[in-house]
Amino acid sequence: MYKVNGIEAYEAHNRTELLAGLEAKSEYIFIKGDYYKEVREIMDTHLPEHESLGVSLGSAGLLSILIHAIDTIRISFSDADKTDKKIEKKLNLFNVKDITDEGLLLSLKQLDY
Repeated sequence: MYKVNGIEAYEAHNRTELLAGLEAKSEYIFIKGDYYKEVREIMDTHLPEHESLGVSLGSAGLLSILIHAIDTIRISFSDADKTDKKIEKKLNLFNVKDITDEGLLLSLKQLDY
């Protein structure tokens, strides 16, 4: 466990540890070391919650279903190995809470509601 800004977070240094934290359904995950740069690139491809909210409200939720379907198809046909696909799919449930020099803090989207 890692404590940052008064929050206890699961600490991950590589993809195996990150997958373990994601499967353990940790509320907060702190990614340290060089691996956090890779995860940050993945998280940068996700639409922020405040931007996707407008799309969802404007389309009565129909576009959200389409976006989810496109993401699922994109991940399925990706050249990444099975572990990376699992990680990317589970990272859709998280938001970037904080970016520090040490790493990246992720929090479950559910905690923001």
